[in-house]
Amino acid sequence: MDRYEKTAHLEWWANPSTCLARIPIRATATANMGEWDAVFSSPLDHGVRENLKQLIAADPCFTLRLDTSTVEVQAEDFDGVDHLQLTVIPGTSGR
Repeated sequence: MDRYEKTAHLEWWANPSTCLARIPIRATATANMGEWDAVFSSPLDHGVRENLKQLIAADPCFTLRLDTSTVEVQAEDFDGVDHLQLTVIPGTSGR
């Protein structure tokens, strides 16, 4: 199996106790270890999309939460922020 898709959440944490954004996504991993494609589960309205762009510009590091596990990822904006490419940050472990 080369690909699998999982319902997940993308979280942006300001500090260890404050989550500023938690967005439901469909994450698809490919055979390339450490890379995910993320599509938002529901369309984002213009205000939320603009806020997300600002978060990515400020710090593109997010937590990808898959069921009970997490991994730290870097988000790259493409496709108008309706679709993100996520890359696992080496040397980080989930909470």
